[in-house]
Amino acid sequence: MHRHRVRYTAALPDFLWIWNRVNLAGQQPGLGLRLLYIKKPGMFDTGIASRLPEAYKKFWNEWKCTTPAPIHHIEEPGKWKRNPTSGRVIPVQNVPIPVMYPPEHNRGLWGGEGVVKGFQKRDPQQRRVPHFWIPVLKRSVVYSEVLDKHISTIVTDRTINLIHEHYGFDHYLLKTLACDLKSTLALRLKRKILLSLHNKDLYPDDPTKREEVYNKYKKYLEP
Repeated sequence: MHRHRVRYTAALPDFLWIWNRVNLAGQQPGLGLRLLYIKKPGMFDTGIASRLPEAYKKFWNEWKCTTPAPIHHIEEPGKWKRNPTSGRVIPVQNVPIPVMYPPEHNRGLWGGEGVVKGFQKRDPQQRRVPHFWIPVLKRSVVYSEVLDKHISTIVTDRTINLIHEHYGFDHYLLKTLACDLKSTLALRLKRKILLSLHNKDLYPDDPTKREEVYNKYKKYLEP
């Protein structure tokens, strides 16, 4: 005997609650509650967008749907913590700080940093005042080994540190996700580097250097 009663809940629109009363051979009859996950149709599941290349879908999910790395706050590890005063166990809430990205950040390499808007209390006896925390911007020159070009642009100290941590500007762009690069300039340079590696048109006047640089970065062409 099988009996199914299906209903949707307003609180969980992406889930389906199913009550089953099972009476099968070798099993005791009972009432069980199962929570089945039904994937919500995305923008690439139906319509003309479903015919887009898989590489574009992967890039879009990496750019728009992936959670960026925390930069302006430090996340607390774990899912639960104990209040030292009351002793109660409460869930850990890692709420990201709202960050604003002005149009100027698309013309530079800010390393994912943005403008933080908040309040500052400079005197305990006075009211708090609005304040903007703006990253320290400076003009610097970065070098792309694949493109064999020096690029003068606006960067932050975090950008320089990330380039040093990845041992080169090209490694930094190719290893970092699109959601962490943020700026349009960084994404365009990354695309240009990948196209140059794919077409193998780097260093047209030096075949030896071309093979050396290509073998160094060809691992980023693997899907």
